[in-house]
Amino acid sequence: MAYPKSVWFIICTEFCERFSYYGLRTVLVLYLTSILQYDEDESTIIYHLIVFLAYFSPIFGAIISDSYLGKFKTILYLSVVYAIGNLVVTGASLAVSFSLSNQRFLALLGLVLIAIGTGGIKPCVSSFGGDQFDLPAQEVYLQKFFSIFYFSINAGSLISTSITPELRKDVQCFGRNTCFPLAFGVPALLMIIAIFVFVCGKFMYRIKKPDSNVIVTSFACIYNALKNRLLLTTSNTTKDHWLQYADDKFSTKEISDVRAALDVMYLFIPFPFFWALFDQQGSRWTLQATLMNGRIDFLNWTMKPDQMQVLNPLLVLLFIPIFETVVYPALAKIGIRKPLQKIALGGFIAALAFVLSAFVQNKIICEEIQIPKGEGQLRVFNGFDCNVTVKSTILSVHNLNSMETLDIRYTPVFNEIAFPIDFILDPSCLSNLPINNLTSNVYITEGKTTSYFLTRNKDKLDLRRIGTVDSFSKPKNGNSILRLITSDDLINSVITLKDKESSNATIEINLNSLSTVIAIPIRKYSIFLQKEFLLDFNFLPASVNTLILQRNSGHTNSKLEVLEEGSFISLAWQLPQIIAMTTAEVMFSITSLEFAFTQAPSSMKSLLAAVNLLTVAFGNLIVVFVSEVRFFENQAYEYLLFAGLMVIDMIIFILMSFKYKYKNINDTDLTLSYNEENKHN
Repeated sequence: MAYPKSVWFIICTEFCERFSYYGLRTVLVLYLTSILQYDEDESTIIYHLIVFLAYFSPIFGAIISDSYLGKFKTILYLSVVYAIGNLVVTGASLAVSFSLSNQRFLALLGLVLIAIGTGGIKPCVSSFGGDQFDLPAQEVYLQKFFSIFYFSINAGSLISTSITPELRKDVQCFGRNTCFPLAFGVPALLMIIAIFVFVCGKFMYRIKKPDSNVIVTSFACIYNALKNRLLLTTSNTTKDHWLQYADDKFSTKEISDVRAALDVMYLFIPFPFFWALFDQQGSRWTLQATLMNGRIDFLNWTMKPDQMQVLNPLLVLLFIPIFETVVYPALAKIGIRKPLQKIALGGFIAALAFVLSAFVQNKIICEEIQIPKGEGQLRVFNGFDCNVTVKSTILSVHNLNSMETLDIRYTPVFNEIAFPIDFILDPSCLSNLPINNLTSNVYITEGKTTSYFLTRNKDKLDLRRIGTVDSFSKPKNGNSILRLITSDDLINSVITLKDKESSNATIEINLNSLSTVIAIPIRKYSIFLQKEFLLDFNFLPASVNTLILQRNSGHTNSKLEVLEEGSFISLAWQLPQIIAMTTAEVMFSITSLEFAFTQAPSSMKSLLAAVNLLTVAFGNLIVVFVSEVRFFENQAYEYLLFAGLMVIDMIIFILMSFKYKYKNINDTDLTLSYNEENKHN
């Protein structure tokens, strides 16, 4: 019999749909932070809620398809919903004249429609392709179809995760240094093409009418068993298993099948923790990559933070044959042969990936400078555009240049000590100050940094203490710390930081006191006082900077001092954690799909597939919870929390799996399962 031509329309449709989904998902978290101005925790929550909905809605798509509309109409109608969502998100990114709240509303509405659409068609497309074959006569063709189908998924993902970041960053539109309308518009176009191609194949499709839905039937069986068990609590009738109480409406085979499925579903309980870690590649790890240097000099090209996601599907395709031919035979020699053993090992490797990500995060953020016990630091900022001589009976003489900062480590210090210090201004400062010297007490605190600002108080020299001690808590997102120190005559002025790559991206700071401390996103800025240009500066991740401002002789003097430089490390540092997570995916995800398919009765395979997708959904809810609670200020500690929970989760999984008895595996079904069930991606 000839190979069904209709399946090529389905394969092309799947390629376009996966391109659309992964293209949007790749750049989504950066759109939420940079354009919609959500903070990084809020963006992470929104991202994972959308993924949750995308993996929760398949169960409803399966029910609608199998019980009411059939696969063709379900795919068509929900694809239209999907495309409308794409257009709404693209429109939101185009609506630069709208208020921020309206842009946010449109974007979230579009994302919800996309999640419903992609989730609803997820359980239908591959099975609709399978319906095109005459079985068992075309079983060999069917296996080839699922292999090609799986390839189209990864090809769509691979291409879109490579292209959309380029469209986002390398094209400028609407006065911004990015072009999210193009990055969203291309996936929207691909989704429209997907619908067109799918409809074009209608005259060739073999369309089956909806029948009974195994998901509905299974839940009905469970409900009936529980109801009867409760009603018969006073009866002397006992049965071997609680599901057998449903025998008044369901056959022995139906009850047996549901029981076998529940045995597998019981082992799914720990699975959400794995997906909580895995899906953070598109949120937390992408945000981590924004703090890193993607420049590849020998290619004269800069890799975008969101492009690191392309490595996962690429490595998956590379690792699958390596694991089958090399890794699994090697593991078998040390006793790791069974699927549940491989799943547990994959979970531990996922925990390792998050330990590695914590290491990278700590390398980016760096620890705050610690001053040893018995020692204190004195920091003096010179606000004058002339030299100052600093003298003290217990300190050596220091010459402090124009707008310069003096750092002195002093020992021994116990608790806090005070001593007098003399400041003598260069004669060039005398035009505005009749007295060029000052004697003042300064304090040094043990283990702390104490800062002072040498400025003027009307026509007198003045030394002002800035706060009690310096305390710069580095933000968990790696933003830079900027402290502004200003003289009295500049208080109530406004400092504006303009992104050098986008004139629309500005930060305004009101100077309402001697010292102001804020956290700012890392990038290159032009800094203005009112409309007066001061300087250009490139703020690096987790750096600590002080901008000194003072009016001298009728003009403003400024100096930006970098107190802690920060660390702008290469994106290549993320490679170990990505490799570890991909290794975990191959061992955990693919093996769990194989296990679920081979251990489930033939009538329960679609139910197990739907429940497996639900574990992905609930895994994303875990991330939402942790992000909302905000346990730690340092993101590295949050990564370690997830790693620790994953280890505990896998230990529980091992204990749960001890009593499981493997069922006989049909080799033909196993081959098919590897290709068909792997479509949850």
